[in-house]
Amino acid sequence: MFDEMKPEVLVVGAGPVGLFTALSLARKNVSVRIIDTGVWACTHSYALALHPDALALFDELGLKDKVLKDAYPVRKVAFYDREKRRADVAVGDAGACLAVLRQDNLENLLETELENAGVKVSWRHEAAAVQPGEDSACVTVQKFEKESRGYIVAHTEWVVAKTFELEPKFVVGADGYNSRVRRALNPEFPAVAPAQYYAVFEFKSDADLKNEVSVVLNDGTTDVLWPLPGGNCRWSFELPNFADPDIEVRNESLRKAGFGDFPSERSKDRVMMSRGESAPVLDENNLKALLANRAPWFKGSIEKLAWRIVVRFEHRLSARYGVGRLWLAGDSAHLTGPAGIHSMNLGLFEGRDLAASLASVLRGGADPASLAGYNDRWMPVWRQLHGLENAIQPAEGADPWIAAHAAKIAACLPAHGPALSAMAAPLGLK
Repeated sequence: MFDEMKPEVLVVGAGPVGLFTALSLARKNVSVRIIDTGVWACTHSYALALHPDALALFDELGLKDKVLKDAYPVRKVAFYDREKRRADVAVGDAGACLAVLRQDNLENLLETELENAGVKVSWRHEAAAVQPGEDSACVTVQKFEKESRGYIVAHTEWVVAKTFELEPKFVVGADGYNSRVRRALNPEFPAVAPAQYYAVFEFKSDADLKNEVSVVLNDGTTDVLWPLPGGNCRWSFELPNFADPDIEVRNESLRKAGFGDFPSERSKDRVMMSRGESAPVLDENNLKALLANRAPWFKGSIEKLAWRIVVRFEHRLSARYGVGRLWLAGDSAHLTGPAGIHSMNLGLFEGRDLAASLASVLRGGADPASLAGYNDRWMPVWRQLHGLENAIQPAEGADPWIAAHAAKIAACLPAHGPALSAMAAPLGLK
């Protein structure tokens, strides 16, 4: 059992990327502690699928079969316009699949494996302050507990019950959009493309989804139909003219205060918009209207709306992944659009890479300066995915519809690096 008060590595954030990074470190005999402000694993999130290559990472840890047990296997990505199917591509070689599963299933599996390795997630713990030093970092941690208050009308609220300090050799920030670790690093975190709003609906349906993800490309919109386990599906509709006043007013206030590159808060478990589930954009009638207008070929039933939400997706890339004692992985380093599920999946690769690099320093005697290679390996990958350099382009003789939508199609393919090139090639993209 590791001494949780003297971890060599502190992982901040217990989403899939943080849990996977912590497990990878523990499997390399590095003492690790993982903290999260949440109360338990997330039940709903937009990130709902593991790329074929990401499944290979779970295979390395002996967990692939456990992942697939509760997953819906997707074999193809199909591309449509309003009227018809235009193209499709396999997600990998024969037998490969994109595994669709609930995020809490994934997080619970990783948390259980961590506990088996002697590491327990410290829920309700926040990294209130992070200060890098020469040989270690100093992290002030606050533990929250519920406290009952009031006399006539009793109520409970979360309060700081304990404050303490940790001095790990390294800190991994897997703490998402408004990462405390990234703020301590203070790199630029600029928007590299305009934000997108999506209306997301999950419901039970009798549609035959054929083990495919369907992407609908119309003028100015990218909509996605995901099959889910248990006969459910998720439709995500881009809302090009939508703006949430609460978010936009907050962002304008931040810009005026000099925080122009501060990302918007995004709640994972939120079931409704700030203005309530009755907002017209989330009404079932609007869902039917969106389907009739953008995908009339979808004939499946709408039997029960289990989840609906408006989500704002930002496109950002940190100027660096870390330096010295502080390093980033996952959403703390990059934000992107929804269709390709890239941020979480590449975050898992980053977590494995970073764990191996940290273990080489802590156990193998490598120079800490070698950690700079982590930044050098992943920055070009993300610059390509954001279309900032070496972007996917139509090959000579490509179908005109494919060529016209090349950038959007590339953003929807569940792969990166050489696997992305291999998946793009049958579509006439290079």
